[in-house]
Amino acid sequence: MARTSRWNESDRAKLLKMVKGGVSEQEIRGNFQTKGVKGASRDMTAIEFAQQLKQAMVEAGDIKQEVRKKEKAQAVIYKVTNTGRLTITDFGELTGADEGASFTLEKPRGRSKAWRLVPAK
Repeated sequence: MARTSRWNESDRAKLLKMVKGGVSEQEIRGNFQTKGVKGASRDMTAIEFAQQLKQAMVEAGDIKQEVRKKEKAQAVIYKVTNTGRLTITDFGELTGADEGASFTLEKPRGRSKAWRLVPAK
């Protein structure tokens, strides 16, 4: 789960305005302070500066964010012919089996519902 930011939207807007105004990173980081681990005041780190600047640019619309589209693996569908034969055109590529090799079909065992092709001995 993502943690909450130490800076809010208005702080990020100020940060972006300062960056666009030409203020150096060190000065900006000095202006944005937060509490450290032991409660002492500390300046913004370079990593925090980069993260907050990027978020400010996203909020301002300078950077467009798109939802990552997941590429779905194409399921290959094999059909059984009228005579009850199953033709797998890319079987050799998938398994590395030589042309003319013989296989036997094993029934599922236990709870499995998967049929297995086993090389014939």
